[in-house]
Parts: sequence; structure tokens; C-alpha cells
Amino acid sequence: MEDLALSRRSFLAATSAVAMTALGAGTFANVMGQDRLRVGVVGCGGRGTGAAFDCLNADPAVTVVALGDMFADRAAGARKSLTDNFKERVQITDDHVFTGFDAYKGVLASDIDLVILATPPGFRPYHFEAAINAGKHVFMEKPVATDAPGVRRVIAAAQAAKAKNLSVVAGTQRRHETAYNEVMKRIHDGAIGDIVSASCYWNQGSLWSVPRQEGWSDVEWQLKNWLYFTYLSGDHICEQHIHNIDVVNWAKKAHPVKAVALGGREVRKAEVYGHIFDHFAVEFEYEDGCLMHSYCRQIDGCANNVSERLVGTKGRANPANRIFGRTSTASAARISTRTCWSTATSSRAFAVPAPTSTKASKWRTAPSPLSWDAWPPTPAPA
Repeated sequence: MEDLALSRRSFLAATSAVAMTALGAGTFANVMGQDRLRVGVVGCGGRGTGAAFDCLNADPAVTVVALGDMFADRAAGARKSLTDNFKERVQITDDHVFTGFDAYKGVLASDIDLVILATPPGFRPYHFEAAINAGKHVFMEKPVATDAPGVRRVIAAAQAAKAKNLSVVAGTQRRHETAYNEVMKRIHDGAIGDIVSASCYWNQGSLWSVPRQEGWSDVEWQLKNWLYFTYLSGDHICEQHIHNIDVVNWAKKAHPVKAVALGGREVRKAEVYGHIFDHFAVEFEYEDGCLMHSYCRQIDGCANNVSERLVGTKGRANPANRIFGRTSTASAARISTRTCWSTATSSRAFAVPAPTSTKASKWRTAPSPLSWDAWPPTPAPA
């Protein structure tokens, strides 16, 4: 999936990039036949509706023409919200609002070029497979599956998508954040040497929950409270912490081959929290012997940390924005989407050169870092 996935941000924050880059200029012209990109949405909760908003905001060529959700009130709410905000660019007729377990089939049978898949993740493998079989380009939220059979189904569908020249974008957005990409480029060019150890974290407090209401069946409640049932979410190590684990895999250009884990429910034991854990700790091992220590927690009142750390034979890195390399100078390289900052924080750091500026300031205004030729680095002046 890595060579197929672009990102939620590059895809939905700029649908013109979807049309002209993800699909390719020629594909866009062939798909459209006119200056319109027709989008369908499967899953009309916060993620699906938000993705549709981003898509419409990104480019006037986008129109939303079909919606599908398990629940009629969710589909109706999304339709109203989209129509109120985008008027004539939301062209959803009554017969293109689909509900129930088979709602995705109606959306895929509609005249759409691209489908947003944003239901609870347990359904993702089946919806993705159906979308590829229907010849649709896909944006799908992460995670893409919640169990091993689902993962195998997604891999097979991804191979079919590649054979059909269909674009697939997944919601692992860090892979397409500028700062992450700039750091990864340097890591892959040898900035910290061979990666010998890694750690990643998503430690935070509690998330939303939906208490059971009178008259709801077990299935209705679980679908509305899907975070807390492993067959729907994969637990928070899969649904949320996948972002951080994926960053380490990206840096290593590999996946772990072994894992030893522990986890449990220490605080969230009420019925509303279903049967997922509230904490995990995992030691992953890669084929070369490198260990990744993975920690995720959703418990209130504790120290929070959402980050990744890499240790190499020549230095270390925070993949979000910073490289600490081997040098005798006291400076650190910090990379962001708009600035390059050097500051005295470490005796083991390279400074990533910023574009020349006439301002004598440690904050140096810069064009996009994508234009920087910043590696190999040069030691910062003493």
C-alpha cells in the first residue's frame, strides 16, 4: 500500500492535487470528460463529512453526488451540512442517499469517479475491494483493516488497483507532511546512519464515547460506539497508534517480523468502553535485529506524548522535525514547513542549512523546504 498511498492532507486539502497528481493529468482528463470530479462518500460521520468538506474546499471542480451510511439520520445530516455550505456543488438527489449495510453498493453504482471510504474500519476491506472492482479511485481512512484476514483482503485489492491504474490514498497523513518528508529524506540519505533502535508513542487521555440509549439493539449501539469494539476499530493501537508505528516502518523501509506485547484495562472498565484495552506496550523486532518500542495509552490524568524517536549509528532523529547528527558543534537541526531553526540544544547535531537571508536572526524566513538542498549537512559555525 505504501506506493499507492498519498495522504489525507495532500488528497483532501488540495483536491486539485488529487485530480492532477494522484489521478494524473491524463487520467483526470479521461475520467472526467469535463471539468468535474464526481465524488461519493461512504460513511457520513465526522470523518466522512469532514473529508467531503475538505474535498469541496480544495477545488471548484469537485462535486459530491452520492452518500451512504448505516443510519438515515447520519446521511441526512451530512447532506444538509454539505448543501448548506456548498450549494449547487452538492448534487445529491433523494435516490442517491443510501442507508443500511448495503449503502456502499448504491454509492459505488452511482456515476462517481472517486469514493471516500470513512465507515468504522472493520468494514474497510470489503468496501475497498468493492470500490476497486467497480473501477473507482479511492481515498480511505486509516486503519485499512482490523484483523489479519482483512489485511490480506486489502493487499489483494491494492494489487488489483495497481493493475487497473487506479489511485488509492490512505489516511496515514504523516507520510505527506512536508517536515516529516524532509527529515525522512535526510534519514534515508544517511543522516543518522543505520537505524538501530526506535520508539513511538501515542499516549493521551480518553476519547469520545456514546452511551447506550433505550431502544437501541446491541449492533446499533456498537456501530455508533465503534471505537470500543475491536472488530470495528481494531483497538486504539490499530485505530490511532498506527500513525506512529507507520513512521518507524517508513524510516526503516521495512516491517517488523516479531512482536512481544502486553496490555490491559486498568481504568476504562465501564460498559460504554466496550472490550478494548486502555494501554499497550509492544517490543517489535525487525529482520536486522533493530527493536522498536511502541507505547499507546488512553487514560486521563497521565503525561501525554505523541511522537516518534529514532537512534542510528551516527545520530538520532525526531522524524517530525529534528535531526541530531554526529558533530562537535552545539546546534540542532529543526525542520518545519515554513522555517529552519538552529539553536544550541545538543552537542551531537547538524544544522540543516537554510536559504540565505538578509535578516540577522536565528529564525530565517524560507521558501518551501522542498526547494532546499540541505543534505549532506555542513556543521554550524561555532
